[in-house]
Amino acid sequence: MLNSILAITCRIYSQLLGDKRFLALAVFVPLIIFYLFKVFIRALPVELFTNPEELYILITAFIIHFTSYVLCLIVIVRERRDETLSRMFVNNFNRSEIVIGYILGYAGLATLQAVLIMLEVAILFELSYTMSMMLSLFAVMWVLSLISIALGIMFSNLARTEAQIFPFIPLFILPTIFLSGLLLPMNSLPWSVRWLGYLIPFTYAQRAIKPMIAEMSGIPSHLGEFAVLILYGILLLVLSSMTLKQRE
Repeated sequence: MLNSILAITCRIYSQLLGDKRFLALAVFVPLIIFYLFKVFIRALPVELFTNPEELYILITAFIIHFTSYVLCLIVIVRERRDETLSRMFVNNFNRSEIVIGYILGYAGLATLQAVLIMLEVAILFELSYTMSMMLSLFAVMWVLSLISIALGIMFSNLARTEAQIFPFIPLFILPTIFLSGLLLPMNSLPWSVRWLGYLIPFTYAQRAIKPMIAEMSGIPSHLGEFAVLILYGILLLVLSSMTLKQRE
């Protein structure tokens, strides 16, 4: 099993390094998006925000979450279209090996994205967090990016071409913005829609991030919230492995 996972992971790294345009877009587009956010947020009155730093970090996490999801969704649909996935099944790779291999393969890209965006937010907004605090926030965002990749694998089962991906973008963005606690506390929402928030991974990420920023403390002080995020990721990994289709 380990050899199969490593083979898939190495193939993905080789593919990413060979596709310079895709790699450049994956790395620089999130940085540009966050810079535009910085320009926008600086134009707003400061009194609109009770805790600006919390908003900066949550938006950072959201951008990483969103870009990891979309990029993985595009790639998996493309590989299914090109019958790369079918060939893996023919060569006796099982679903778990394929999903883990993809997650590990794109984890490198997700890590690079997270590092660069975290550096950008620290510089643009002049954050004075300790190294321990920055590493804790990075750990939450890194786990969230892996969850995003698993989520992209799951949703890829519903799209046959890259064009069919676009309906899944608002389906991802809008519930995350409105139901996860990013903009409004979940308790202020009616139960008829609030329960949907518990299905959204960003809900658990923001529950780990907010107390860290409020108390200026790292993961060791909030192991419970971080553990819930990891458990969500494990569950999603299992579901992705179970639902991965061999072919249309």
